[in-house]
Amino acid sequence: MSDLLLWSKDYKFGLSMEETFLLEALKKCSDSNLHETGGILVGYYTHAHDCAIVTELSGPPEDSVRKHGLLIRGTRGLQSWIIRLWNEKKHYYLGEWHFHPGGVPVPSQDDIEQMRKLSMDKKLKCPEPILLIIGGDPRGEWTVNAYIFPADKQHVQLFGSIKYIKM
Repeated sequence: MSDLLLWSKDYKFGLSMEETFLLEALKKCSDSNLHETGGILVGYYTHAHDCAIVTELSGPPEDSVRKHGLLIRGTRGLQSWIIRLWNEKKHYYLGEWHFHPGGVPVPSQDDIEQMRKLSMDKKLKCPEPILLIIGGDPRGEWTVNAYIFPADKQHVQLFGSIKYIKM
């Protein structure tokens, strides 16, 4: 497998993630016993502000609700983690990631509504949050898609290629 590099059709938005972080997410998916799981993406943008570079991803905080077909991501411990990453590296919240067990990596209506709310949240200071979705079976065939949710605009899918592996 190789690093994940995805771009919008117009190359206005990009996402770069090293293979190790994708493998970490796949491990969290495998360990979830077919429950949805997920967390947040942290990193920085290129100088041109056209590509988000993921440098960390969290798992689900302990106060998350995880079931088949449902993830309500908790918040316990995230703020202190993000503050530490900002202080140490100047890296910050980029968006969310989650797993659709046995499903396709396409945002549900609930996903779209949540991401729109996040893009409008002035306290979050993230007007273009990313949503990375892993679908399928992380121990077999899986796929990954990413979307950008610009404030007050239609979400944008990112495209690219990734080699799929069996865990």
